Amino acid sequence: MNVQQVVDAVAAKSGLDPAAAERAAGTILSVIQQEVDPSVAASLFAKLPGAAELAAANAVSASSGGMLGSIATSVFGNKAGIVAAGFTQLEASGLTFEQIKTAATSILSYIRTSAGSDIAKQVSDSLPGLIKQ
Repeated sequence: MNVQQVVDAVAAKSGLDPAAAERAAGTILSVIQQEVDPSVAASLFAKLPGAAELAAANAVSASSGGMLGSIATSVFGNKAGIVAAGFTQLEASGLTFEQIKTAATSILSYIRTSAGSDIAKQVSDSLPGLIKQ
């Protein structure tokens, strides 16, 4: 399994055009890369060729989250700011909340298939507001 298959699944399940699906997948992967335990993220990215490059191309930083990101960072720390910035980045590209959730759920399904249920659970547990099992 590779990252293009994930992007294709995100496009199919969320009704996004291929470019929007790629942005969504890349942004979510960037959030996962920063939010999940580094060893878990490294294991996931090793099992999903192209994921690191797509995440880097759609990098999320807490400072790009606007006011929501700043508030989340000051109240909950930098990691909460990353999630808020990811949502802001996706919404700014025109995605609805439902499309974001569908994209995240599609990605989790592929994580479960390609990296295993243990890694999928750790990703889901690290991002409870974004990804549901």
